[in-house]
Amino acid sequence: MLADPQSVTISGTAISLPKTDDRPQTNVYSSFADGVTLFGTQRVTGKDNRRRATVSLQKEKIAADALTAVNQRVASSVTVSFSFPAGFTTTEVEAQAAALITWLTASTNANLKKILAGER
Repeated sequence: MLADPQSVTISGTAISLPKTDDRPQTNVYSSFADGVTLFGTQRVTGKDNRRRATVSLQKEKIAADALTAVNQRVASSVTVSFSFPAGFTTTEVEAQAAALITWLTASTNANLKKILAGER
């Protein structure tokens, strides 16, 4: 189980996220004042005991609709998902995740910026 509270830093601002919900497969950590929610989910499925772990960070804000200029609540979500059968160790999957994160963030987030700009 993750510690309570969790903390994330967005654009240089640290945000404390106390646990706000404890669901059967998901824990939710939220700062309603900052519009930030962290979801942590774990489950084991299928006959190969495939483990699925997901962590998602959601940020909400009020923004003007481009067509009507009416303010509305909008949300952005970033999700990292892991899926692996019983034959993989957590150490192997950790190394794979670290490689992907390094690839995304190398050279001041160069590949992350490319992906967000629509490259594939």
